[in-house]
Amino acid sequence: MEKVESLKAQKFPTVNYQSWREEAEKTLKGKPVEKLSTCTYEDISLKPIYTKEDTAELEHMNDLPGLPYFKRGVEKLGYVTNPWKVSQEIASATIHDANAILKHDLARGQTMVNMFVNHSQHKPNRGITILTLKDLTALFEGITINKYPLLIDTDLCSLPFTSLLIAYCNEKNISLESINGTIGMDPLGSFVSEGKLSIPLKKLYDIMALQLTWAKESAPQLRTILVKGQPYHNGGASAVQELAFTLAAGVDYIQECQNRGLTIDDITPRMLFSFSVGSNLFMEVAKLRAARLLWTKVVEAYDGNDDSKKMNIHARTSSYTKTVYDPYVNMLRSTTEAFAAAIGGVESLHVSTFDEALRNSNDFSRRIARNTQIILQEESHLNKVVDPAGGSWYIETLTSEVADKAWSLFQQVEDKGGFFKALQEGFIQSEIKNVSETKQENVKSRKDKIVGTNFYANLSEKPLTSSAERLSVSNETIRRLQVNEAINKELGNAINENDETLVKLSVEFLSSGASVEELLSLFKESSSEGVEPLVAHRLAEPFEELRNAAIVFKNSTGDWPKIGLINLGPISIHKPRADFITGFFEAGGFQVVKNAGYQSIEEAVQGYRSTNLSTNVICGSDELYAEMVEELVTKIKAINPKTTLFVAGKQATHVGEQFVNAGVSDFIHIKSNCYDVLKKLQLEMGVR
Repeated sequence: MEKVESLKAQKFPTVNYQSWREEAEKTLKGKPVEKLSTCTYEDISLKPIYTKEDTAELEHMNDLPGLPYFKRGVEKLGYVTNPWKVSQEIASATIHDANAILKHDLARGQTMVNMFVNHSQHKPNRGITILTLKDLTALFEGITINKYPLLIDTDLCSLPFTSLLIAYCNEKNISLESINGTIGMDPLGSFVSEGKLSIPLKKLYDIMALQLTWAKESAPQLRTILVKGQPYHNGGASAVQELAFTLAAGVDYIQECQNRGLTIDDITPRMLFSFSVGSNLFMEVAKLRAARLLWTKVVEAYDGNDDSKKMNIHARTSSYTKTVYDPYVNMLRSTTEAFAAAIGGVESLHVSTFDEALRNSNDFSRRIARNTQIILQEESHLNKVVDPAGGSWYIETLTSEVADKAWSLFQQVEDKGGFFKALQEGFIQSEIKNVSETKQENVKSRKDKIVGTNFYANLSEKPLTSSAERLSVSNETIRRLQVNEAINKELGNAINENDETLVKLSVEFLSSGASVEELLSLFKESSSEGVEPLVAHRLAEPFEELRNAAIVFKNSTGDWPKIGLINLGPISIHKPRADFITGFFEAGGFQVVKNAGYQSIEEAVQGYRSTNLSTNVICGSDELYAEMVEELVTKIKAINPKTTLFVAGKQATHVGEQFVNAGVSDFIHIKSNCYDVLKKLQLEMGVR
């Protein structure tokens, strides 16, 4: 026992930064420790170690959770008293299927109704198509809608869905005061994604203000404005850009609503911000914390009260980071991203299904995604600790740096006249394009790794079956109906005059049997507004394009396109470069034909003859290259002058020139642009 107490009393010696630095530089063999720093897409330099001194001058270091500036969350006890909502989105389904999914998932741990609503029969594969009161009644059949908070993304305009919901609640005798959550419109987000608007922006702002006024009076627990960061994130933006541009869009909404007579304390409590959460865990945690801090700063400038300064945040794990090939790795990506969202302090969360990039989700993929959140809450106990990131020297410093850079970029947008004018000018698109192109180049050169795609591709994996189904819309749903002419005329007048009776008249219009498309057609008029859209994409797409071409080739010829290895020397000598080359070419769907290594030039030539492949890569050590490459290449070229020969590894300039003169086509090494090499080779081999 005495021994145990003695051990307990022992302490590790305190090590200061200078001591750590000296030890680190010994390991680095004299190089400065700054060599370990990395620069992010946010132009932030990440140090190898952070200390208390890094946070000494930071503002808000001693802020408490639930108190302005809300960096540490909007709840004083965090998730302990109010866990984040498990908010799995239904983005694409028929009404019948959506109803079945909702009932199934709400009985198994989902705690919020989350869906994207589509109001056009012409886009049946985007969201859930709701056109009539009958559709909405079928959607919510068997579901007590005031039991769960709602998150309804109506994209361009929320008036149709809100009107249908009011009509539904009137019919079912449900109090609107008991409905809580968000029925949100984000016209600027739609404008960014589409590059055009079917309804003039001024009219959409009129509707936004009227919807907010209605909710304030009739549905006090309902938010009506949704500000999405997804268009920027999925366009390739950095975390700083996503944050800055989302804030700027939110400020445009504040300004437009104030111009229509609403106060800051009317507006911001009815706003919900939705961010994507990417794969850089600590950066994403910092982004969410910085978002709350900066939003407080924005609302403070408008003299909003403390409740108005609270930023309500929904998050979804990134679709930008997901892959078609090796899709089960997406489970790991989503888990990391969900963890970052939870640590960052979101109010609700959607975890993307592992098959999201390929097809509509099924019961299994939804279950895995839903249970990822439940495990983080119930087994990892993230809802038992209030702000676990608080006080971390690294996260606190990173939060401050993200906030500073996002605020600076936000101010640039404001200097240009606000979000809309900056978008018209092309500033926002240009800023994101610069970062997006850098990301794509880093993926193509494999500086940034996507496991299962540009690294560790598995050609033997059985691919998931993609979904080719088109979601059907029933004839009943799209049937044009004649409505009362008087209501029609009265509604038209209310639209033109921005009358406060618009919501009431819209409810009457839809209750009489009209469709949402008929309602929206009354708002549509020619508009000259248009901008360059931000095209949503995924990082893995270039390599998926290569893999797709290789699969088409395999289906037509019966075999993958092949690359031969000419390994020189024993396994211990050639293996490092042979493994690198194998991974390099498999990323493009090439089957790599290997061997145990050739001990002489004659053996290597014979090995080449036996495989009879048109493209080969010589792998070995630089010492063996000096002895064998020139003669080996000369002999192979004598057999077949059209053979393409690469050498693995970067060579000194004079050595490389000698090898090229002998017939080597190029050198493949860690700095090679993998995509460009593979694409060029595919074209040469007839892989289309």
